[in-house]
Amino acid sequence: MPRLHSLGLHSLVAGIATLGALTVLPMHPHPSGSTDRVTPGAVRIEAVSRVSITLYDDRGVIRRVPREYEVPIAEGSGFTVTPEGAVVTATSVVKSERDPRVYAANRVFAEHFKVKIPADHRRHRLDDPDLNARLQRCYPPVGDDSICEATVTTEVKVFPHTTTASEGLPARILHTGGTPASTAVLQITEGAEDGTLPTVPLAAKLGDKVESVDFMTLPARPSASKPPLLTAVHLDPPGSGTFRKSEAKKIDKALAKAGDGTAVIDDYKSEIVGFVIGGGDDPVILTPAEDIHKALVAADVTPRRGRVDGVYEIALASYHTKNYTNAIPVLQQVLKLRNDHAVAADHLRVAQSKAGTAEDTGASGARPSAPPS
Repeated sequence: MPRLHSLGLHSLVAGIATLGALTVLPMHPHPSGSTDRVTPGAVRIEAVSRVSITLYDDRGVIRRVPREYEVPIAEGSGFTVTPEGAVVTATSVVKSERDPRVYAANRVFAEHFKVKIPADHRRHRLDDPDLNARLQRCYPPVGDDSICEATVTTEVKVFPHTTTASEGLPARILHTGGTPASTAVLQITEGAEDGTLPTVPLAAKLGDKVESVDFMTLPARPSASKPPLLTAVHLDPPGSGTFRKSEAKKIDKALAKAGDGTAVIDDYKSEIVGFVIGGGDDPVILTPAEDIHKALVAADVTPRRGRVDGVYEIALASYHTKNYTNAIPVLQQVLKLRNDHAVAADHLRVAQSKAGTAEDTGASGARPSAPPS
């Protein structure tokens, strides 16, 4: 059975006076595969480049042609590592290897000069010598004879796993790496000031015995009806960065719509041991927890769990032993602290439906469950 790494959660909860006279059970091991320790901290991430470009038409009187374009970078998954909204994902989710200024040059040139140029990130050539020369001078980088100037800003939105769909929370990029699989660290800039975002338990390292894991994917913006999806896969050999070849199709299917940054959960300890990118025609690359911690240090972020996590862990201690009577008031307390905590809300619904039945280990004189109608 896995050990529960409480990370000082008893002291966190002891300081919350509003718990009142609730019965608090001691921490205990959670069942293997209890991914509900992790799923509250799942997030969806969407990133775009906004390009402001001005084309200078120097035929006769110079004309300025300003345009703005939104260029998608990527969509992917990630997870929250501080209650104030520090988020981990893959660099490929927030940093494109393609130059959005090339895309903008193609668009503005085609629109202004009424020529056919694909709206893509490739540099094209035109049959007309004069127009082709001008098009080449529109592409970056800017030189003395350039006829286009562009500025690029990156906008990132984070969608936490909550009971209601949201428009996303804005975030700034604190750190990225040199490869698509490197760790990116983000900071939510609005909407996390109260420090109540659920976080994930992050392992110190991948570990050489980790074999059975779960991918936690968010192929769409999360809500009560669109929770994270979990796919059980295996590392082969244990503790490595490779997965069983026999599970390749299952892995590709899980990653196809999720995007990069998919969290990898150790099924034994119920904590995150890394994330993956790739799938399909691209190799699946695992970035281990050790590398995540190095990136967090570079971003000056210390991962930690919050008071909401503390109360929630105590609720799980009852819920996982089917002590539904005791779990109900603690889950209600989680929702008082964070009323859109999706997993706590779902567990509360289940606990209330089973409290006092034969399934409830905490009920005195539990009555049998009603037979199916």
